[in-house]
Amino acid sequence: MFGWLAAGRPLTRGVRVIAWALLGAAALAYPNFGVFHPNHYGHVHYWDVYHYFLGAKYAPELGYARLYEATYAAGREMGAFGDVTHVRDLTTYEFRDVRTLDAAAVRARFTPGRWQAFKRDLAFIGPRIREWPGPMLDRGYNDPPLRALLLHWLLRGIPANAVTLTLLTSIDYALVLLALVAVWRAFGPVPTALAFASLWLSFFARFDFVGGSLLRWDWVAALLLGVAALARGAGATAGVCLAYAALARIFPVLFLLPLVVKWLQSRGRDRALTRCLAAAAGVMLVVGAGLLALGESRTSTREYLAKIRLHSQEAAANSVGLGPLLVFHAAPWRQNPDGSVLVTAAEASAARPPRWVVPAVSAVYALLALPLVLRASAATSLMYAVPLLFWALAPTGYYYAFLVLLVLLPWRDGPPDRLRLLEMTLLTLTMAALYALEVVSADLIPLYYRASLALAGFFVLWLGLEHARAALAITPPASPR
Repeated sequence: MFGWLAAGRPLTRGVRVIAWALLGAAALAYPNFGVFHPNHYGHVHYWDVYHYFLGAKYAPELGYARLYEATYAAGREMGAFGDVTHVRDLTTYEFRDVRTLDAAAVRARFTPGRWQAFKRDLAFIGPRIREWPGPMLDRGYNDPPLRALLLHWLLRGIPANAVTLTLLTSIDYALVLLALVAVWRAFGPVPTALAFASLWLSFFARFDFVGGSLLRWDWVAALLLGVAALARGAGATAGVCLAYAALARIFPVLFLLPLVVKWLQSRGRDRALTRCLAAAAGVMLVVGAGLLALGESRTSTREYLAKIRLHSQEAAANSVGLGPLLVFHAAPWRQNPDGSVLVTAAEASAARPPRWVVPAVSAVYALLALPLVLRASAATSLMYAVPLLFWALAPTGYYYAFLVLLVLLPWRDGPPDRLRLLEMTLLTLTMAALYALEVVSADLIPLYYRASLALAGFFVLWLGLEHARAALAITPPASPR
């Protein structure tokens, strides 16, 4: 479709019908055509729900460090986990012998009623996960404090059962559909159809990873709602939505940077942009002050910051960005007899580039993107933060749902020109190539190393095409969407 439009074809009625047919096909494909998690959990992603339901509901007792200890202690009381020998210590990320765990100290953090409720919830979720002790070797519950508090308030009185978890895991779908309606009103039907088809067919943002879990796509829904509101001139609404996305997942705060640049460029005369940034700053300041005013939340915030520092130091196989690309390029890959690939923590640490490399590359990108930001409208400028996330932060793969902005935002001022349609074509081909590479990749490390390499190449080409547009002084055609 992007190639067809790039060849100069008009947006005829037939093209519009095909666009909506693509959206329908993508909506069916996203949950694996109704199979959801094949050979796994069904429509609820119980591994992820285990972390997000128990981690949030019992956050006051567990904090960010004690989920696995409590799970093991409760499981042993119910006659399970007899063959488990180690769990991950979430304060060090090292594996810990279960014989060193103090079950009495774990129980002491709960009232008797809350401990029994924890065991009942675990008794429902536990048998639906086949991979034990795998979940207790994962990396814990990592919601930022605000999201953890909101999810705790939502879940604290709700038991885990088939009905409640089906309803709770459906919230994400409702939020994404709400974002779709908002984007349709702001950008029109064809941009909405193509953007959401790209989102649901993305190599990264697919159902397999966090589909069927609890509020895992609220941040991307808020991001899209914010973009749609800004495009319609509703600055305060945009600011609230963008602030929520940043508070829910931290890294979306970078999407505010181009808006700050645009505000400085306008010298504060853009009222919608002023209201957007004021609302975003106000929400984050109020939430931050509220968290600091709560003693337990201050403790949770300290725990969260310590855990995220530890988390960021680990070269996770499914992180995508410049940092992991350099690490896994330099580190030795060891192939296990089953075909999986191993890089030890020590080898990954030794392969880290000098500390100045990632910031320096990020700064170079920011300088190269700055003239493009200054030339763009406020809403369109947000897309220049997308590559910055790759160069500077390297989020986990499924967070690359934000790539949808590279498809949506160029429609802000009418149908995109041919160079931008070519960019969308290249992005689509990149996603298709990554699906093909997955078939021949033995394990996550080679797959996500190649994914980082492919995205690096795409972003370089994308930036070059954007500068070519600027050099040619191309402006989008002002025809109806």
